[in-house]
Amino acid sequence: MVAWRIVFIVAAVLAAAGCTASGFSWTSNKAINGNNTGGIVPEAVTNENEQMEMARAHCAQYSKQMRVTARPSETSGKLIFVCEAPGTPPPPGAQTPSSEPGQLPPGVRMKKQ
Repeated sequence: MVAWRIVFIVAAVLAAAGCTASGFSWTSNKAINGNNTGGIVPEAVTNENEQMEMARAHCAQYSKQMRVTARPSETSGKLIFVCEAPGTPPPPGAQTPSSEPGQLPPGVRMKKQ
């Protein structure tokens, strides 16, 4: 009788953990989910500089350079990046580091008031 109660309690806890948004984990996962074309640094890594360094190191494994496609502030804490061959120009309309904050990317127009 007691064994069935324990089994029922364990099953209920596991079922409740499976229903949560983040799932059930005993430890936080700080591993990059990706391959040689890019990846995602999880929100478990809270420091953006650390996320950038992890992404650079990931791309360096494949002798490529990293380019950020979405910042943590835009994606609920995740850093999304692509790995490109060194010297690859950014795609048209991509924001380059030399862009001024007030300027719009090429091909983007401001809506008339």
